[in-house]
Amino acid sequence: MMERIVGGELQRGHIGGGHELVRRDLGNGHYEYRSRPLVTWESVAVLSDGAHADYLDQRESLADDMRQANLERAAQRAKTRVRHLCKVAGVDTLLTLTYQANMQDWALLKAHVKEFNRRMKRLIPGWFYIAAFERQHRGAWHVHMAVHRLPAQLAASTGVKVKSFNVVRAVWRSVTCDLGGNVDVQSRKRNSQRAPSKVAAYLSKYMLKAFSDGDAWSNRFSSSKGVTVPKPERIRLVGYSLLEVVQLVFDDLKTCCSSQFDCGMTRFNDGFWLILDLNIKPSGVPS
Repeated sequence: MMERIVGGELQRGHIGGGHELVRRDLGNGHYEYRSRPLVTWESVAVLSDGAHADYLDQRESLADDMRQANLERAAQRAKTRVRHLCKVAGVDTLLTLTYQANMQDWALLKAHVKEFNRRMKRLIPGWFYIAAFERQHRGAWHVHMAVHRLPAQLAASTGVKVKSFNVVRAVWRSVTCDLGGNVDVQSRKRNSQRAPSKVAAYLSKYMLKAFSDGDAWSNRFSSSKGVTVPKPERIRLVGYSLLEVVQLVFDDLKTCCSSQFDCGMTRFNDGFWLILDLNIKPSGVPS
């Protein structure tokens, strides 16, 4: 049983009677499912002016705890947003952009990333990126960036085609100038270790680290425009048990193998989640 106060009214929530199933088809072979029990709210009482004032005072005394809880929820929303963008865009390559100098200027970092992506868009039409930012132990910023697989070669400033890694590194160094810069490129490896779902998990790890470290900066990630995340399908399954909901989900799944999906129970074991990535090659199948 749960309780909440809305506009001075005490409400009580009763769990049971079925489940809500949230289904997302993100395209590119990505599907997500999440279930939670249905909650029915009823009005219990209207608080007196004094009781409502006491409630507001109590909320004020817990302000620090509430801010921390809000921060954690924001981190989870950002993590979810990055995961969805990676899957919808189908990114499968990771770049790490670093500085040789101990560069700790947040505004300058944002300007460098913006300029780097502007120049890369001129080199590669359709260039798309999702970036997460992290501090090294020494305090210097670096950038973890998910992109589409780079072509084998790109045109250098001389017009001669060379290995794409050399061009990307030259672009970043031309942006960072005297601060120095380097680039690490990790493309998809055997057995789809760089499938979009794996890339999303990699970026999310650094985003959550930034939140847990208490960084005051507001934007934990940035991305190109032009990608729309499909809205989820919400299904109320009145009278269904959790086991019956699980069975519905597995009946709905495309043909897949165990290595292509991950699943688990929600925090209070009253719901479950499942993530399917058909880009991951089954074990024993050449990538």
